[in-house]
Amino acid sequence: MRKLVPILLVVALVVAACGGRSSVVAATVDGTEITVGDVEDLIEPEGSTIPKDLFARFLGFEVQWEIINVAASKQFAIDFTDEEVVAEADRIYDTANVDVTREEFVASQGVTEEFLLNFARQRLLELAVREALGGELSPPSQEAIDAEMQTAIHSLTQVCVSHILVETEAEAQEAMDRLAAGEDFGALASELSSDPGSADNDGILPCGSPGQYVPEFRDASLIAQIGEVYETLVETEFGFHVMLVTDRVDPAEDDLPTEDEIVDTLKATAVVAEFETWFLAQMTAAEVTVDEEYGIWQTTPQPGVIPPTG
Repeated sequence: MRKLVPILLVVALVVAACGGRSSVVAATVDGTEITVGDVEDLIEPEGSTIPKDLFARFLGFEVQWEIINVAASKQFAIDFTDEEVVAEADRIYDTANVDVTREEFVASQGVTEEFLLNFARQRLLELAVREALGGELSPPSQEAIDAEMQTAIHSLTQVCVSHILVETEAEAQEAMDRLAAGEDFGALASELSSDPGSADNDGILPCGSPGQYVPEFRDASLIAQIGEVYETLVETEFGFHVMLVTDRVDPAEDDLPTEDEIVDTLKATAVVAEFETWFLAQMTAAEVTVDEEYGIWQTTPQPGVIPPTG
């Protein structure tokens, strides 16, 4: 439902794609029938037969589309004219930016114009439902905004760190004492550190975003005095770290998102999550029956029709 992707036809058990069975009911959704012909109209077969797994996939699309069409109309009074659907299908084709005709484009995806139109309608419905759901959400809290800003700062900061990783606090304190007595940090890291990735390089870690580190190490790397051994031992899930930050470049103000941009990002994320919850709720609530010849309907882990076996 989410994306129009190339369909790979594989060698598998097959069902006949012949007109004689087009009126056979493959599934019902809350009493609405989906026929074999409805599914066949979506698929551009490579031969005279359609693999069972491919038929089941498209039958799953038909089931989902029927559920969403009805739910969007009932709950939000959302519907689209044929003209609006055609315009969206045109937009999808234009966005693909391919140097082939519309007919060649859909055929290259293993689908038909009918599929493209149905897909376009679902895209419009999904966007409209997201907008409706978004209007019901509370704005993000200041705490969430501040946390997102901190995440942005972490991702844009560049820090260069060396460390000595040992198993116990006593070992870490001994390393600190030896450093205080004048021993070289790199030499001690090579001698003592249990981190194989940095011990052979004088304890030096690759420079990069502090967000790549576990939280305790990340937070310390952001506040440690540059060029001096960090006075506090850093305990993480890996052990105890003696830390030396050799360089840190904070992001420029212009590189950081504005609060309005963060709010927009948080809202968009919340709407996506809300839509996914709504979508699954509709799939679960619908009464779906699939003829066992064509598969079995499931809602978890993803809604769809499992092809028949044997």
